[in-house]
Amino acid sequence: MNCLNCTTCESDCQLKEVDTPSLFCMNCQPSEAPCIKKCPNNAFEVLGGAITINEEKCDKCKECESICPIGAIQI
Repeated sequence: MNCLNCTTCESDCQLKEVDTPSLFCMNCQPSEAPCIKKCPNNAFEVLGGAITINEEKCDKCKECESICPIGAIQI
């Protein structure tokens, strides 16, 4: 399913501010994803074709946040 930017998920979400980064992204191919290539801690994992952040490995350096082509990562 592709995002239609309807913001329904944002208004329904109860987790407005969290202390740990979360991500479930299917925009980039994992083999080409700039966030995976840039992360110095290898904190990204691919689960079922989706790119996710392993919160235990992430040190919140924000290297991935600045390179994400669609701005999906917010730490």
